[in-house]
Amino acid sequence: MTDETISWEPAQCRHCEGAGCTYCNKTGTVLVRAPKKYCPACGGDGCIYCGFTGWERPKGKYD
Repeated sequence: MTDETISWEPAQCRHCEGAGCTYCNKTGTVLVRAPKKYCPACGGDGCIYCGFTGWERPKGKYD
């Protein structure tokens, strides 16, 4: 897949509720694949599968 076919949208980091933390690079938001959905493993609470952001498929370093 190329970047033209993947749509990303900003979402408030659920770990820090937008205050800024290490999981969102102190911005308070993370980019997630559209349409944004809570992580199915934790229900939005934050776990290792969502990078502790609470969102399904957050944009990674190499995306």
